[in-house]
Amino acid sequence: MQRHISFRKGDFLFHQGDASDRVFLIEAGKIEILREVNLDSILLGEVEAGEWLGEMGVMETRRRSATARAASHGTAEVLTSEEFIDRVSRNPEIARDLLLRLSIRLRRIEDKVAGTLSNSVSEDAAPDYKIPLGVAVSLAANNEPLRSRIGAAAIQLTHLPYIVGRIPEKDEQEALRHPDLLLPDHEPFRLSRDHFMIVQQDDRLLVWDLGSTLGTIVNGKAIGHHFMNDSALLHRGRNRILAGGWDSPFDFTVAVDDQNSALSSAGTVADAKA
Repeated sequence: MQRHISFRKGDFLFHQGDASDRVFLIEAGKIEILREVNLDSILLGEVEAGEWLGEMGVMETRRRSATARAASHGTAEVLTSEEFIDRVSRNPEIARDLLLRLSIRLRRIEDKVAGTLSNSVSEDAAPDYKIPLGVAVSLAANNEPLRSRIGAAAIQLTHLPYIVGRIPEKDEQEALRHPDLLLPDHEPFRLSRDHFMIVQQDDRLLVWDLGSTLGTIVNGKAIGHHFMNDSALLHRGRNRILAGGWDSPFDFTVAVDDQNSALSSAGTVADAKA
């Protein structure tokens, strides 16, 4: 197998449904991650230089759940499953991150099989907290369709974790974690039943993708099942959260400010996509 490859814009590194037999370390360029849903091709986000691509598929021994297409010219190192596992065994930082993600995902599967309402991620990383003293956190819509669903005023969060998800269809079970904000959606669904949560971890505020089908984008960075990380830090001020792909209507602003700061519920965060 060729150890290093060059790709041109528009080239495919793999397709949804392919075997997960290789891992890519992107050395230069950008790769778009696409999910085929019915006849739609939904852009979930991008993988950039210095990031792994396809590593969780190899670790979980499953077929590719998305398509990887080059967004620019670039190069990548290609590792077989065995070579990647050997690389992980020699790098404690990569090993720790992978083990944490696999542990969290295993608990999610166990929860679904058991049909319980256990907290999964939140039992270790997201216990129930009040908002940190002196900090105001709010959630608002970034477009008119979403404002018509949740209202024009920003929602002031009073506790964490705060979970956003979709109203189940009649033939679906309710989400394992009951969302604080339940939103209607229609097929092809962009929002999962429990899609993402805002959570406190130590003295930080984060967004966790909860194993959603189409992932979450936080300030231009994609997280979730198809990407290197399941969580992203929130910074002071305005943060943009897109749930379900780049052109999803579920486009939120999360504002993190001092409690005495004036929060604007109608402002829009500029698109952080390069």
